[in-house]
Amino acid sequence: MITKGKWAAIPGLVALAACAIFLSAYSGASSPQGAAPVQPINFPHPRHVQTLGMNCLYCHFAANKSPDPGLPAVGTCMGCHQVVHADSAEIKKLAGFYYKNQPVPWVRIHKVPEYVHFPHMRHVNAGVTCQDCHGQVQEMGRVYQASSLNMGWCLNCHIGNYKPQFKARYDCSTCHY
Repeated sequence: MITKGKWAAIPGLVALAACAIFLSAYSGASSPQGAAPVQPINFPHPRHVQTLGMNCLYCHFAANKSPDPGLPAVGTCMGCHQVVHADSAEIKKLAGFYYKNQPVPWVRIHKVPEYVHFPHMRHVNAGVTCQDCHGQVQEMGRVYQASSLNMGWCLNCHIGNYKPQFKARYDCSTCHY
């Protein structure tokens, strides 16, 4: 038999869960839409993607095989830039990291809360393009977070409300595990 005292905890637990959700949504757990932090090197995506025809996977080499898309090793950039535009100010900054054997300290732009798992490889291998989530990066002078990346935004894609339609599981354990 269930006593009245056991049910008294339910409203408290609901209130606690609501507070946790509210605080996580507004605590900086994720990056805000429109965020465009200044990067240590002004990387010109339009030049590399539109003019030179480089694929996202050239630099973000692990996006189709890892949860994290990866960033290029400085040596990848310097493979061309020891010769190409080697005298420009931005390439000199890049070379400084290269000759010190240090990675470029890029500032993260797209961040989801720690309790959300976003495996890039699943999305890329399902045909979701980089632009579907990150916007038209190939046209951005400075990369910014084009989409909210909040739960409602993700669910709209998972239930097939976007064109092209991607239908994926949308139970809680798909992203929260």
